[in-house]
Amino acid sequence: MKGVRAFVGKYLAIAVINFQSSTAYSGEVVMRSIMITVILYVLVHLWKAAYGASGSTVIAGLTIRDTLWYLVLTETLILSKSAFSTRISDEVRDGSLAYTILRPYNYIVYHMSYSLGDSLVKLVMNFAAGGLVVLILEGPPEHFTLSSLPFLIVSILLALVLDFCFEGLIGLCAFVLEDVSSLQLIYNKILFILGGMLIPIDFFPRWLAALSKALPFNLILYGPATIFVKGDIGAAAGVLVMQSLWILVMAGILFALYSRTMKYLSINGG
Repeated sequence: MKGVRAFVGKYLAIAVINFQSSTAYSGEVVMRSIMITVILYVLVHLWKAAYGASGSTVIAGLTIRDTLWYLVLTETLILSKSAFSTRISDEVRDGSLAYTILRPYNYIVYHMSYSLGDSLVKLVMNFAAGGLVVLILEGPPEHFTLSSLPFLIVSILLALVLDFCFEGLIGLCAFVLEDVSSLQLIYNKILFILGGMLIPIDFFPRWLAALSKALPFNLILYGPATIFVKGDIGAAAGVLVMQSLWILVMAGILFALYSRTMKYLSINGG
C-alpha cells in the first residue's frame, strides 16, 4: 500500500507542477479561450438558423439551448485535450526519447500526468469563455443539476484519459512513420463525426448513431456532454462504466505496444 501511495503521489505531483506551470505561462490558453468564444458565437447563429428552418423548438429531444451548451462542452474538450502523439513524434525525430525513457519514471504514466495537468487549466479557461457566450446569448443550461456534477467531473477526467490512450497509440506509430500528423488528422476527423463534436449523435441517422455509440470515440465528447445537458444520473453512470471499460482495453493495448516497441527502439540521431 505504501508503494502504491508513493507511485500515485509522484505522478500526482507531476500533474500539479504542470498545472501550476500552465497557469504561469497562460498565453496559449488565453488564445484558445479567444478562439472558443469566436467559434461559439458563430455556432449560436448557425444552430439558431437550423432550428428556425426546422420549424421546431425541439430536435431529437434537444432544445436550441441544450444543443448550444452541448457544443460548449465538446468544444472545450477538443481544445483542451493533450497532443501526446505529437510529443512522441518530436522526441523520436530529434532523438531525445533516448534520454527521456531512461529517467526514473514510467514514460507513459509520466506523460499522462503531465497532459492532465495541462488540460485542466485549458478546460477551466475554455469552458468559462465559451459558456459566457452561450450564457449571454441563450441563458443557463436547462437540465443540469448539482447532483450530476460529480458524474460530469469524473466523466471529463475519464474522457481525457481515454483520449490520451488513443493519442499514445498514434504517437507510437512514430517509431515506424516518424511523422504521425496524417494519423492525428484522421483521428481528429473521427472525433468530429463519430465523437459527436459538431453535431450531437442524437441528430444522426439511426444506423450512424448506432455505429457511433458502439465505438469508443463518443465517450470522449458525446458522453460527457450528454451528462451535462441532460442531467440524467442513471445514464451518467452508464457512461462512466463504458468509459472505464474502454480505458482498460485501450490502456492495455497502449502499454503492451509500448513495451514491445522499446525492445526494438531505433531513433534517428539518437
